[in-house]
Amino acid sequence: MIRKSIKFFFNILGFDILRINNKYKKLSFDNIHKKITNCNNPIIFDVGANKGQSIKRFRKIFPNSTIHAFEPVIEDFNNLKKEYNDDKKIFLNNFALGDNLGKGMFNITTSSLHSSFYKLNLNTEWIRIRSKEFNVTEKQYTTKTVSINIDTINNYCSINNILKIDILKLDTQGYEDKILLGSSNILPKIKLIEIELMFDDVYEKRLNFYDIEKHLLQNNFRILALEPINFNNLLEGYMFCINAIYLNQDKHD
Repeated sequence: MIRKSIKFFFNILGFDILRINNKYKKLSFDNIHKKITNCNNPIIFDVGANKGQSIKRFRKIFPNSTIHAFEPVIEDFNNLKKEYNDDKKIFLNNFALGDNLGKGMFNITTSSLHSSFYKLNLNTEWIRIRSKEFNVTEKQYTTKTVSINIDTINNYCSINNILKIDILKLDTQGYEDKILLGSSNILPKIKLIEIELMFDDVYEKRLNFYDIEKHLLQNNFRILALEPINFNNLLEGYMFCINAIYLNQDKHD
């Protein structure tokens, strides 16, 4: 009765009240992974595991998942080992992934989250803000440069007899295109790719959609979702990057 009275009142004022269609409710990335993956024990590659943020996140969504995590920063890797070494379904790897097997010079930063093969630009608002946050100069924000081992997803999957990947998550500070290049053989067998794209000038190299999609479109991937991080354009704020999910249409049930 109360509901009808409220609706009648708003009708008099020229408004109509309609029930929200739950079919179109906003989905988080976690919701999308669960809805599309449709699997209780997916195989997940966490490339750029850092301090284990995504391991925790994916394990919450998929408690029975098998996770292959890749983290080249030795301090972060050792902390991951302390936490997950006894978990038989989490495979920790202390090397980077790229387009070729070999070694590369890797820049370690004060906050290891920003470590990258690429150097930071020292004339950006981003580095000024970050260095003040950690009470260091812009030049001191990169603490050291070390040589690290690089593998490819193709080689890793071949050695470990991995025939498919349900979710590939890439967060590697501008190195995502190289990793996709090194995964050409397994790409058709990947269902979802979650990737960070940085369009700003924080690093000496920035990506665009073409850098990523030239590898994905030929394997029938399409963009499924976008999630802005911080600011959503280059004219305001100090960084412009997004997370994106790509769906392999050939693997979509």
